[in-house]
Amino acid sequence: MGRLMYTALLICGTAMAVSPVFEPFTWMYASGTLIDVGYYGAPCVVDWDADGLKDLVLGEFSYGKIRFYHNSDSNDSPVLTGFTYIQSDGVDITLPYG
Repeated sequence: MGRLMYTALLICGTAMAVSPVFEPFTWMYASGTLIDVGYYGAPCVVDWDADGLKDLVLGEFSYGKIRFYHNSDSNDSPVLTGFTYIQSDGVDITLPYG
């Protein structure tokens, strides 16, 4: 019985799979300045400040700091302001880098 259910789920999941759709490349700006963290940036789009708008959280290659870009417009047409570093107890959080 378990094998039959697993097979049915596998077939169903495969039949409903959707191919990814990729959007064209675009540069990201904050307050009119190109966002550039060097190599290996790992962006995360999340409502970091719980205001209902998706913000940008992005690690820096050098110095290992984490940038927070506040979205000041909407989720459909985000407007990112200049960044601040994410802190804990008033100190910039850093991660291994380089």
